[in-house]
Amino acid sequence: MSALHADLEGLSVAVTGGTKGIGRAAVTTLAANGARVVFQGTDEAAGREIEGLCAKGRGEAHFVRGDLMRFEDAQQLVAVARERFGRLDVYLSSGGPREPRPVLFCEMATPEHSLALLQSRLLPRLNGLHAAVPVMREQGGGKIILLTTDAARTPTPSESMVGAAGAAIMSLTRSLAKELARDGIRINAVATTITSGTPPYDAYLAAKEAMREDTLVKAFSKAHAQVGFRINTAQDLADYILFLASPASYQITGSTMSINGGLSFPSY
Repeated sequence: MSALHADLEGLSVAVTGGTKGIGRAAVTTLAANGARVVFQGTDEAAGREIEGLCAKGRGEAHFVRGDLMRFEDAQQLVAVARERFGRLDVYLSSGGPREPRPVLFCEMATPEHSLALLQSRLLPRLNGLHAAVPVMREQGGGKIILLTTDAARTPTPSESMVGAAGAAIMSLTRSLAKELARDGIRINAVATTITSGTPPYDAYLAAKEAMREDTLVKAFSKAHAQVGFRINTAQDLADYILFLASPASYQITGSTMSINGGLSFPSY
């Protein structure tokens, strides 16, 4: 649980990918600080468990089943938040499909494979933007937070298309921050890397336990050896998301903060 605190009393928040990893940590952290959260995912059992956890704190959380790749589901998430709480103050676009998995570019047999990787990392963020922006413009403001990857700033084997999608999200963040400032909308991104307590990290642990020597194991093992401080936890990301959702970040828009424990030092 987070040691940080912020006053989010009464804020209406929507979160995609909220049942696992960073999204889950963000939901519980935001609700613990008073936010009223509607969160989306495909794991209903996990969603109901999180609802129960959040019921014990200052805020609340409500699960809505949905698919990150469907624009209609992003619209539904926003609609539920507005229906329950009258507005949408913060939209956090987290999570993404597990497939297709990152592979070396030379192992992508066709351009369609490359495009599928690009779309799987980019489309969930575009769905969220198109769902949240019209609502926030109508109400006169709001905050959007996009989760992305450090592979956009630091070349990483097997993540050429993942990094390309991340670079698009970072550029989009800057452009939309300028475009939407007139509507009172702030938009920021958070770039991360290997993070414990997430599905990819759990897959790495399982592969390592099985003594596999695939790309995932090699990449994650190398990161453990090179990190300056320690590997991220999901809570590290949730703490920064809490800051971006809070009134303390009102002067920040168009930024991408890299949180990686000293694993790399990308230019800003």
